Amino acid sequence: KPSAWGNGFATEGAKRCLEFGFSELNLDKVHSVATKVNVPSISIMKKIGMREIQEFYHYLMMDNERLKTCVLYLVEK
Repeated sequence: KPSAWGNGFATEGAKRCLEFGFSELNLDKVHSVATKVNVPSISIMKKIGMREIQEFYHYLMMDNERLKTCVLYLVEK
């Protein structure tokens, strides 16, 4: 909902997901994928300490020029 944008809810939710993954599920690392044009999601991945690993064409998006380029992010425990 646009009225909720910019209040940090997505960032806080992403942080809690990482916390759950690392502390409850005992994951060593977490990956995240977004289309390159999804700047808000990429911004959140950076805010929570993830780093870009690679850029790639997503095989399910090859028919969509705007969405086919994706980025893979990673954060480790």
